[in-house]
Amino acid sequence: MRMRDRHTIPEAVLRMLESWPSFDVVRRVLEGFTDLDWFVAGGVVRDTLLGVEDQPKDVDLFVKGVALRKVVERLAEEGSVERGPFGAPRWTHDGDGAYMDVIGIESFRNGLWICRDIVDVLNQFDFTCNAVAVDLRSGVVFDPQNGVLDAGARVMRAVRFDYPDEPFVPGAVLSRPAVLWFRILHYAALKGLTIEPVTLRWLKSRRYDEQQHEFADKFFSPHALATRPLDPP
Repeated sequence: MRMRDRHTIPEAVLRMLESWPSFDVVRRVLEGFTDLDWFVAGGVVRDTLLGVEDQPKDVDLFVKGVALRKVVERLAEEGSVERGPFGAPRWTHDGDGAYMDVIGIESFRNGLWICRDIVDVLNQFDFTCNAVAVDLRSGVVFDPQNGVLDAGARVMRAVRFDYPDEPFVPGAVLSRPAVLWFRILHYAALKGLTIEPVTLRWLKSRRYDEQQHEFADKFFSPHALATRPLDPP
């Protein structure tokens, strides 16, 4: 099944989240902050758009309206919190095999501008199928990069290529463009997406193969096809 009708997206995303045993805890904690806006974006929404119905392994939750520290402290009472590779709080609960990164919208940093809302966040994401968010209070879908259309066509399209050539976090070997390069190739191979021409030209214009071990150490092992030889542009 492919998710093409945006009216069905919030229900399908919620259904995927509810398949995660710990989501009831998340919902109870977050609904305790009545002035908090909370959005799910990234992999859960992307996989829903691509017709995946498995229990999520990781959840990207963006919050606004309450100090991030308060939200994290409350979640920590119900589970464990450590830091993910980008420095965001990462929450786990009862060893159920999944985790949730909790990211304050104003604290989201990708080397560009300070974010004011969820649209600012999505416009700094890596690729369009990831750059879709659902407001878990209202059910509104945010899709500033046409990720819904690209998911329906199974197209891999980078959101942007102007990330600064700097470490993705202070002191890291990997640069922001290197992280983007690996992620695009990995998810295109993993999800069976066709890389559109402009994105493919950017990928071919550079090589980061020698940093594969650093990427795997910080994130995950890239798909076997992710570093296959690419012809020059």
